[in-house]
Amino acid sequence: MNRSRPILAGMALLLCVASPGLAQRSIATERDTLHFELPDLRIMLDTARALYKDLEEDPRVFYSLGFGPPVEVTTADPAYPWNAISPTSDSTVNVIMPGNLREADRAYYNYAVLRMRMVRGQDPDASCDELVEAEHTVLSGYVDGWIVARTLFGGPAFAPMDELAFARDAGLLRPLLAARGDRSIGICASEWAAQHAEEIRDYETWRMAAFPDLAGPEIIPSEPAADATGEEPAGI
Repeated sequence: MNRSRPILAGMALLLCVASPGLAQRSIATERDTLHFELPDLRIMLDTARALYKDLEEDPRVFYSLGFGPPVEVTTADPAYPWNAISPTSDSTVNVIMPGNLREADRAYYNYAVLRMRMVRGQDPDASCDELVEAEHTVLSGYVDGWIVARTLFGGPAFAPMDELAFARDAGLLRPLLAARGDRSIGICASEWAAQHAEEIRDYETWRMAAFPDLAGPEIIPSEPAADATGEEPAGI
């Protein structure tokens, strides 16, 4: 590694093979369950490892990594990847993950690397539809990492992030990122929502049925603070 990252000191990447029978292959809520085939999980895990290697070795981007305060469903705003990952230029980015979602670090690393690839290659004249499509790809990378964390690494359920996985499965990730005000696309969130009102309504209707506990008052942000390191447990 050619850059100094004190937060990463001592991080062990244990890439041994576990018995497929030990892996959980589904994510469940009270109302629904997502099932995943083991080959698909392997691809998600291999991709997460490749993106993490890029995070460690890409000399063009410096990633400042840390954990902030724990979050709850009612204070979940800092957990959304577009809030946890903050590019400060085309070559530096701060990554502050919730302290109680440490098993999901690979999801945030996925998003951080894909986000910086987008920042570095972004067309300044891109339309809102193009920006939303690009963010959909980045956010889908986060979802893959979240699924890996939940199924293979014993990550705890957390409804706001589980919603991202179920929304993608339902084909509603684009209206979700617009409706939830994904700040990485700025004013395009509201513009896209206005131009795709039916999709937004479909998403909100789906959310009320699938995640009724998330519907309610505006989520209150928490103050992030960099802290500890993470460790990748044994995978498949």
